[in-house]
Formats: sequence, structure tokens, C-alpha cells
Amino acid sequence: MTIYNNENKLILVAHRGIATYFPENTMIAFKAALVSDIDILEIDIHRTSDNHLVVIHDDSIDRTSNGSGKIKDMNLAELQQFDYGITKDKQFAGATIPTLDEVINLIQDYHQKLLIELKQPQNYPGIESELIDALNASDLPKNKVIVQSFNQKSMKKIFDMNEGYELGVLISKKKYWYKLPLFKSIAAYADYVNPNYALVTEKFLKNAHQYKLSVMPYTVNEHEQAKALQKLGVDGLISDNPNDIL
Repeated sequence: MTIYNNENKLILVAHRGIATYFPENTMIAFKAALVSDIDILEIDIHRTSDNHLVVIHDDSIDRTSNGSGKIKDMNLAELQQFDYGITKDKQFAGATIPTLDEVINLIQDYHQKLLIELKQPQNYPGIESELIDALNASDLPKNKVIVQSFNQKSMKKIFDMNEGYELGVLISKKKYWYKLPLFKSIAAYADYVNPNYALVTEKFLKNAHQYKLSVMPYTVNEHEQAKALQKLGVDGLISDNPNDIL
């Protein structure tokens, strides 16, 4: 069951945790989000050289840690040597890179859903199966999980596994996204179509909702943006500071 309904309840998604105030994609940010008034926690995952799924946005650790290197070229032990909090502020020093399993274990104690973005899945052959195996091995109910990606082929792979997880497609460019047949094709395997907020129009929403696709634009960090999108009729908002935008 997707979010799309007629109740006009706006769903708030914490993008990489509450990334405005805490180091993104760290347990510190996730815990802060989960004790706040949000509905969904959003994370990003990559795969290490020794096949661990880790939570980080970029394909390297350069921007968000005091180290450097590509995720795919480093094993988990190597990645855990670096500090992922100090680049945000010294008060967060000591934050480590989370594994997907750690986040799953955390969110099981809370009511919120988990939104997992597969980053660059084309660079990690088989990551779709690894993700589903990790989810299935956990006690996290399937209705608490959404998987999304910019890569439609990746989402189709997961759909074809017939595991029952909700799926989403991210959109960054206008291209042909206003054409009705494309929404129909996405609705054949996905439950959400989540665009850059600048792409959202009445026509976009009408076409998406015609095929029961929920729309949660990203990354909405300004009050004026949030209110305008809410007025248009989006189903949710993905934000770095979801508790401040309305």
C-alpha cells in the first residue's frame, strides 16, 4: 500500500537523517530523526570490497570523513578507521560509517519506515539480491521498507524477485517525464516516483496519481518550497530538516 490517498496527510522524510544539524548518514543523525516527528528515514547504500552494505551517499569517503578513497576499493575494517562526524562539527567526532544491518536493527524499535536508496547499482553487480537477502534475514516487516534508485533497471530487478517490497524511481531531469505513457510503465513495477522538487507541476502530479504513484520530491529545505509543494498536492517531502519546513 503506497502513501497516495485522499487524506492529504503530508509524509515527512528525513534525508540522510536530519542532515542539516547532524553528520549525514550516521547513527547520530538517524537517532535524532527517529525521535522526532518524521514518518520515514531515508538512507543511501554502497558496497565495500568485502561485500558489506554500508550507509553513505557518495561513492567515496572524501567529503564526509577525514579519510579518502572509493567505497568499492575499501573493506569494512578500513572504512571504519575514519571519522564521519568531525567534518560536520567537532562535537560529532568519533562517528563511524554505519552498516545497513546496524540501521535495520535501530529502526526496528521505532514506528517509522526505512527508505533505502541504491546508489549507482550498476557499479555493484548483484547488489539488488544482496539488499533483499539482508532485509529478508532481518525482523523488519516488509511494509516498513521502501527501496528506490535513479536506476530503473535496478528497481525492475527487485520487482521481478517478487518479494513484496515497495519501490520508487528517482528523477533528476525533466526529459520526458510529463508524458503519460511513462508514468504507466513505471507504475507497472514501482509505487513511488520521487522527482527533484523543481520538476513538480500540477500535470506531473495528475499523471502520477492517475496511476496511483505516490510523489515525494527531494530535497526540500525551505519553508516556501514546502508550502507550495503541499498546496500542489504532493504526498510527501524529502528534506534535510523535515521538522522545520512547514
